[in-house]
Amino acid sequence: MSDSIPSPQVQLRFLKQIQQILHSGSFSSTYKFALLMSLCRLAIEQGQDTGDRLTLDYLDIAEKFIDLYWKQTLPFHFNENEPFLLHQNNGKQAGVVSLIHNAQQRFKSIALARRDRAYWSKLKKKVADIVKKMPVTYLQNIKGQNIQFLYCLDDSQKQLVLLPQVMYCLRQFSEIIEELCQKKWVDFVRLNKSNLLVLDGLPDLARFMFEPSRNQLNQVAKFLVDLQSCQCFYCQKPIKMNKWAVDHFIPWSMYPADTGHNFVLADEKCNSSKSDFLASDEFLQRWQERNTNFDIVITEELSGLGFLTDINRSHRVADWAYGQAKENGYLLWVNK
Repeated sequence: MSDSIPSPQVQLRFLKQIQQILHSGSFSSTYKFALLMSLCRLAIEQGQDTGDRLTLDYLDIAEKFIDLYWKQTLPFHFNENEPFLLHQNNGKQAGVVSLIHNAQQRFKSIALARRDRAYWSKLKKKVADIVKKMPVTYLQNIKGQNIQFLYCLDDSQKQLVLLPQVMYCLRQFSEIIEELCQKKWVDFVRLNKSNLLVLDGLPDLARFMFEPSRNQLNQVAKFLVDLQSCQCFYCQKPIKMNKWAVDHFIPWSMYPADTGHNFVLADEKCNSSKSDFLASDEFLQRWQERNTNFDIVITEELSGLGFLTDINRSHRVADWAYGQAKENGYLLWVNK
């Protein structure tokens, strides 16, 4: 029998508990932020809007960690300073960062790392072991007391089981939790003693840590120009040379993760007008049909650039986003 959807009072209490973790919890590394963001994204991708439990594989959580930390583990360049590896731990460098740094010495991109299936599997296993021992154990610890409102700790489990109603709340408040975690993460890195000499006063740290790589999006654009015959996805008009933009169909502000099927090519006017809005149902249907018709080529081309390309996951994210829009009265963009 399914657990009931949490009442408004329960949902508010859940959000306050998240806030309490972020404000009152002890943080020796950035792992807890990464774990909360990973749980939100997996609840969207694998869950649904019910009060049921959700069982998550530690390897799936580990993959989210690698996605989050891969860009942040690249050398950080700022003014005349030497390239610098951001410290994500108060003591020696965080273990996950060290593992990813080693992977980056061997592979030029996350795409190439993923292609080596044996290596990728071992990397996920090592990261999963760290995730299970560290942030999963300590995330719910507030001032020495373990308040188990997200999941119960059980060392015998190879999976993490979210408590009833948690999946629903993570899906409902994903945008808020992501924003809070990113801000706290940036603050932690900026104030870390090992980073202070380089980062003190730096204005664009959040962009380096969390915004998509413009270089990669330029490569995506070249593929989409051919796929869409150099026509805007929205207005269907020809796009002038280099006057295009790669748009996240499900806006980055709602779901801040790059997935291959979520990209569309738009002219600058449509892209600017759409901004952070969800497009109307007409465009949703067009996007779903595009993905279904060209699933194989999108998967082959964009996975080669390092993007995850699971059509079912992308469409589940869209189902969640449009469900949020309907439930909360979001305005949809209609291009008029």
